[in-house]
Amino acid sequence: MKRYLIGGALAGVVLIGLVAARHSQRARAATRAPADSAHVAVLGTSDVARATRTDLIAGVPVSGTLEPALVIRIASPIPEVVEEVLVKEGQAVRQGQALARFRTSAAEPAALSAEAQRRLAASDYERMQSLFKEGAVSQRDVENAEVSLRAAEAAEAQARKKLDESTVRAPASGVISQRAVDSGDRVKDGDLLFQLVNTSELEFAATVPSEYAADVRVGAPVVLVVTGAADAGLGGRVSRVNATVDPATRQLKLYVTVPNHGGRLMGGLFASGRVVLRQVKGGVAVPQAAVRRDAAGKAYVLVVEGGRFARRDVTTGATDEQASLVEITAGLQGGETVVLGPASGLEPGQMVTIAGGEG
Repeated sequence: MKRYLIGGALAGVVLIGLVAARHSQRARAATRAPADSAHVAVLGTSDVARATRTDLIAGVPVSGTLEPALVIRIASPIPEVVEEVLVKEGQAVRQGQALARFRTSAAEPAALSAEAQRRLAASDYERMQSLFKEGAVSQRDVENAEVSLRAAEAAEAQARKKLDESTVRAPASGVISQRAVDSGDRVKDGDLLFQLVNTSELEFAATVPSEYAADVRVGAPVVLVVTGAADAGLGGRVSRVNATVDPATRQLKLYVTVPNHGGRLMGGLFASGRVVLRQVKGGVAVPQAAVRRDAAGKAYVLVVEGGRFARRDVTTGATDEQASLVEITAGLQGGETVVLGPASGLEPGQMVTIAGGEG
């Protein structure tokens, strides 16, 4: 009986101890819960991005103005009064089309007189040849007649040239961008009459920093976006590169030929774009803000996997400045979630949840 009582007492003590232990564990768990939740990082959907496969263009940013590739200054060939102006600004013209006429009061009679003198000299030369065959004149007489004929032909050609100059014609097809004269104006030799432009090709001039001088080459492709144009982008190629860098600005000037299919673009439009140095098709890319560097300069990203942060060392490739994307050639796969922006206080292994998204 005594032995039974002792066993019961021991059982009671053991039971009390188990209850106390369980109560203590619950208390410790209750005190730990706030501490664990305090270490869970909460990010918004704007704080993360997914690595995607996309096309990238690495290049040198450029901006400038489109201008006609061909600009022709049409000057007066003679000092004369303008009799008639046949075209207006903005009018399209064909090569050889008459643009203006000068007064021909002196040129036309001079041309007719020169023609008559040439006919007379030709007739005299033929007569001398016939007489020479008959022995009536000497060889020298024939030669003198030939010299007179050649002189008359030259005089007629000069008179005809002056008469032709009384009509100003378009030296090439294009558009009249400037008309500097009106009917009745007296002009001097060399005065500007018209300016003609051909916009079938445009030229884009821009400058790039000198550090890109070794990368920019004639023939390099250029992608442009034109302000006010319906097209999202235009293509061209570098046609010329200056041989020297501007010592004051340390900039290198280059020129790009841009085809103007359908004539939809005009000179004077502003354009911006890139000289393409490298193109990547279907590369894994992340926003530039996702790529970080440690004290040793090693590139890495913070990924979210299994609800926790993890550091992932990566190898970077091309940088698309316009799209703000960086190619990742190793260390990351498409579809993985990376953290953007500042990461102060975030530690590898730390739990994370994405508000409004998936953690």
